[in-house]
Amino acid sequence: AVDGFPGLKIQAGQTVESQPAAQAVQEDDTLRAMKDEMARSRARLQTADLGKPYYISYRLLDVQIRAVTADFGSIVNSTTTRSRFMLVSVRMGNYHIDSSNFITGGGFQGSIGNAGQVGIDGDYYSLRQDLWLATDQAYKQAADMLARKQAFLNSLAKPPEIDDFARLDKPVVLVEPHARPEWTSRDWDKEAEQASAVFRTFPDIYAGRVTYYMIYQTYYLLTSEGTMLRVPSSLAGIEGAVQTQAPDGMPLHDFYSAYSDTPAGLPPIGQVKQNLAQISQQLEDLRAAPAISDYDGPILFEPRAAGSLLAQLLAPSLSGARPPLASVA
Repeated sequence: AVDGFPGLKIQAGQTVESQPAAQAVQEDDTLRAMKDEMARSRARLQTADLGKPYYISYRLLDVQIRAVTADFGSIVNSTTTRSRFMLVSVRMGNYHIDSSNFITGGGFQGSIGNAGQVGIDGDYYSLRQDLWLATDQAYKQAADMLARKQAFLNSLAKPPEIDDFARLDKPVVLVEPHARPEWTSRDWDKEAEQASAVFRTFPDIYAGRVTYYMIYQTYYLLTSEGTMLRVPSSLAGIEGAVQTQAPDGMPLHDFYSAYSDTPAGLPPIGQVKQNLAQISQQLEDLRAAPAISDYDGPILFEPRAAGSLLAQLLAPSLSGARPPLASVA
């Protein structure tokens, strides 16, 4: 993973360019605004008392979503939305001890914050202003947090010896071409209507909803160490939720899902209807089944559930992640 982006599998120190970075910066106002504001911050973000930050990162996520939801054969929601979110991180101190990984009460709290939505038109000057304001807030918060953390560490008999942040030997550069959203390869409205109409044949199902959606997103990252990323990705999905209630009042529900990188990879409408009918029938059978007595004994997990169980319970305990220091008044 690269700087908090788990979907990007690049070795640290590897440089990969699918498009020349200099050309991409000139053609993409988002990258150009991020790079120019980063240069300004590295050169001018300091005070006589607080000093300069040793690390700055700008993240931006551009998301477009097309979603259609149908209920018992009727469309109840059909939307196309676009949003852009930024996150600015500033680290004060040095790689061994910095302003991160510390929880305390109080401290500097600006009125704007270092994260939030930005304009969707990609305007150069608007984005630079948003980054400038967020960087100023993040800088002041980091400086205040570093002072509090150092005071807390001075009170410890044995401060932590592990570095707070790992130095990157070589910047990672990955600038991929923009992905063009493709919404028309399937009739979203018609398929959602037909799929959700399956629930009409099951009289004991009181809630049945199907959502078709497509997500296109572009992830941007620029750091003061020289890392630059522009990585587009997409996800298409079909999700169906079914609910009923047993005679004794117990709520029962089931869920169907299918995902793919593109709409073409999703199952055809016939298969979707078959799968929705299957879970609906299973839910009606469960509703009619007699109640069982309480059970106290061993539990066997199916392979998919066992993998999720290990990932959620065992992996965090073996990952070696250091818990944050805390000093809460």
